[in-house]
Amino acid sequence: MKRIQPVILLLAAMTLFLFYRQSHRQSFTEGITRAQTARMLAWTVCDMNKDRAKSVEPLIDVDSTLWYADEITTVLAEGIMKKDGDLFHPIDYLTWEEASNIADFFDISLSIPVFQKRKPMPLEKWLQFFDRLLAEQDIDIKLIKKEQKILAVPSASDTLDRWQVKTDSGIYSCEGLALEKYLDQTVTAYIYQDQLLMAVPADHQQAEIITASTSVDTDNTKAAEAPSESFSQNDPLPAASAPDIRVCIMNDDFSSEAHKNLRLTSDAAWQLTFHNKVIQYPADEVVELNADDFSEDGETAEAVPENHHCMTILSINRSCGNPSYSGRLQIMRSKDALFLINILPTETYLKGVVPSEMPASYHLEALKAQAVCARSYALSAVKNPKYDFADLNDSTSCQVYMNQGTDTQTDLAVDATAGEVLSSRQKIVTAKYFSSSCGSLSSSDDIWGYPDTASQDTHMTERLETEPPGIPALSSEEAFRNFIFQPAENTYLESSDPWFRWQTELSMAHIRSNIAESFAKRMSADPKRFTVLSSDGTIDPDDISQIKIVKRAESGVLQKIKLIGRNQELTVSGEYNIRCLLVPSSDTAVILQDKSTRNGMSLLPSGYFFLEEINDGEQITGYKIYGGGFGHGAGLSQNGADTLAEKGYDYREILTYFFEGINIENVNTLE
Repeated sequence: MKRIQPVILLLAAMTLFLFYRQSHRQSFTEGITRAQTARMLAWTVCDMNKDRAKSVEPLIDVDSTLWYADEITTVLAEGIMKKDGDLFHPIDYLTWEEASNIADFFDISLSIPVFQKRKPMPLEKWLQFFDRLLAEQDIDIKLIKKEQKILAVPSASDTLDRWQVKTDSGIYSCEGLALEKYLDQTVTAYIYQDQLLMAVPADHQQAEIITASTSVDTDNTKAAEAPSESFSQNDPLPAASAPDIRVCIMNDDFSSEAHKNLRLTSDAAWQLTFHNKVIQYPADEVVELNADDFSEDGETAEAVPENHHCMTILSINRSCGNPSYSGRLQIMRSKDALFLINILPTETYLKGVVPSEMPASYHLEALKAQAVCARSYALSAVKNPKYDFADLNDSTSCQVYMNQGTDTQTDLAVDATAGEVLSSRQKIVTAKYFSSSCGSLSSSDDIWGYPDTASQDTHMTERLETEPPGIPALSSEEAFRNFIFQPAENTYLESSDPWFRWQTELSMAHIRSNIAESFAKRMSADPKRFTVLSSDGTIDPDDISQIKIVKRAESGVLQKIKLIGRNQELTVSGEYNIRCLLVPSSDTAVILQDKSTRNGMSLLPSGYFFLEEINDGEQITGYKIYGGGFGHGAGLSQNGADTLAEKGYDYREILTYFFEGINIENVNTLE
């Protein structure tokens, strides 16, 4: 690990001062920290007097001097809760999955809502489960649950210790609970002997829980003047409706998940948990990590900035420059490379997706439609992760994230649709989208269905992008050629967009070069969509002399081609594979209908195109390509959504235009 600027390293456990941070009052539907969960379990279903003396492996993030240390030791010794390597994450919310593990320990059934496995379990649900847990224990647990009036708290009393509270029935220890705002109010209290374990105000507001890094300072010094022992992105704690998502951050050109090295900094103080230490850095301190800094494969480090600031990665470049990420960053070694994972609440993640996927200058209703699609895609990925270590990545293969900076208009779109997803039969619909349409939309099967399978996704259907949508019949070469060359005037939503029609050309020499460079790679990645017919089973790019169109969908998208030579025949299916193999050279322009040009594309703009031979006598020397649209062409057209918004459609009407048979619902209402 290379230090770029000098800095004093401090371990969190050695920090000299603690401070009291008075946070906002939180909803009864919000969660309970793992430390507070440990306290409730340790004092009721465990023997604190016996278990607190047991030895467990030291935890990097659990200081033995803090209020929760004995309780965490107790539940770990009993096996009721688990640690994560050398970490316990005391200030993280208890998730539904973790609560289910606790239920399994006690042989109690607990149903986890679909898509909420890694979401915080609401305090209300935890208390319901906790009541049932105690009721089903064979031992006599003398827990009292009753209404109490808060009469005195440490900050307003000279007679109370820092973790005591006086109620109308006595003085109790209340470690981890901040009850100052409820002075002279009545709460429902969970009391075990002299311990007040939880207090829920009568109006069903959650008692404030001091984060694991804080304690009440009984001196008269101001909290702002006392340095914190440590800090966490979880303060203030996120709403239960916003699960964390794990985003793998790709390298500069999005070609790989692996990084040779990573250079991290922040405009605020930040900390790095690494090699069994919590290392504190001041603002603007730069740290460089290489694979050699890690002891073994799978070892991780974690970077967290103070006070909800962002971590900036100086070794990565995006359109916005060096990207900055909210939440926390996990760095993992795999062989000779590092992998970077950004872990943050989904709603925060979406504020980095929407402006990267759709221009912030688009109409607000279009941006809202984009936010709902992006949220639907993200939560589908949480349920079916792309990797073992991350749910998705930040490239076009998933959703582009933080390629552009956040924007107030796109933030508004995310906030205005908070929690809303596309659904069908109480399940989230994986909402696909693309940039611009040629005037015809494809079904999911047209784009992603294999020759022998169907996707069963009936929400993206073949249709003409007209008002109202029409039915396309563009599978013949003649019909599609007429559609490209002679579109009905003022009929299609995006007919004025530059990408509505485009053209380019390819030489046979460049096509052969593409085959040599990409055919084997694409066939390895997508073997079902390639066949090779040759005498010895090998591919000879120099033998290819002709391209033949084999299949086109009714929507007009090209689905299968043959690359023909004297001694071989190569079949390629799938619009993405075809676009890869027929991409123009970097110095060959794609000419748009407004006569502007684009060079250096990594794919042909879309699969909606036809070929026109360029001949030299009887020899084919290349092809002119005439096409339309930009992107795969199924689901929501982003440019089309903006056109509909300009016409007065709201985001719900936009979404139902592009997706058939869907509902727009809050994810918390789904199974």
